[in-house]
Parts: sequence; C-alpha cells; structure tokens
Amino acid sequence: MSDMAHFKKWSLVRGHVNVTMNLTAYGERLETAQWWLGNQVLHGCRALMPLRTGSLQDRSYVEDGGRRVVFPGPYARMLYMGKVMVERSTGRGPIPFVDSPGSTPKFRFHEGAKLMPTNRRLAYSNPEAVDRWFDEAKARNLPYWVNGVENIIKTGRP
Repeated sequence: MSDMAHFKKWSLVRGHVNVTMNLTAYGERLETAQWWLGNQVLHGCRALMPLRTGSLQDRSYVEDGGRRVVFPGPYARMLYMGKVMVERSTGRGPIPFVDSPGSTPKFRFHEGAKLMPTNRRLAYSNPEAVDRWFDEAKARNLPYWVNGVENIIKTGRP
C-alpha cells in the first residue's frame, strides 16, 4: 500500500467528545478518491485557464496521489493573479524575442527577474478564461467533486 498509513486511524477530540475511527477498510477507495479528485480539479481548471498556445494546460499535472495539482512556473502565477506584471527594478514588462525566423514573437522576463503586479488586468485570448481559475472551478464544481468522492468511498465508483 502507498502512503495511506496516516488514514488507518483518525482521532478527533473536541471538548468532551473523543471520536476514533478505523479507516483501514477504505484505504484503496480513499486513494482512488484522492486521485479522482485531483484529476477532476485539474480538468475543471483547464477549461477556465488562459489558452494562447496551450502550453500551460499541457504542463499542468496532478501529483502526490492526487493531493496536489501543479500549474508550473512563474508564468502560471502571473496568469492566475490576472494582473500585468513588470520587473520590480525597472518597471518594464517582458522582452520580446523570436526563436526562429518568421515565427511569432514571444515574451520573457530576464532570468531571475523579480516581478511585481500592476493595477492593469490581463486580457485573455480564451473567452472562458478567468483569473483565479481554481476558485471559479471550485465554485462551479464543488458539489460534483464532493459527490464523486463520497461515491468512490462508498461504492468504489464515482
């Protein structure tokens, strides 16, 4: 079994009530539910993420048995916050560069640049995209996610 040892026994003490539960019988279902939930969160977020090249969606992933959804790099943070970022020391935006003749220019900050947000909102090319896409995905999907986890724990299926 994986790292489910912390699920085997659970205790809660509140005031004068002590509840102890043995969750050993649900170990595999809890693992399945966690993976399912992580993947559902990622799926719900992808629909709301900015989509110019698809790179952010392609590089986002689920790890740690579904306990963590990763949107990699400082690029994701900038898009998530929804604010135009500038280099702290210069107040300037990213520098355009062309990686091959005739290709569309791309933009990057200097390596190691310290960024700060401005008050200007980003404009996304994807009409469904929103800043803070996890919050929006959660607002739209939380009942579905909860029901799916409950069903997996009870029946083994979402």
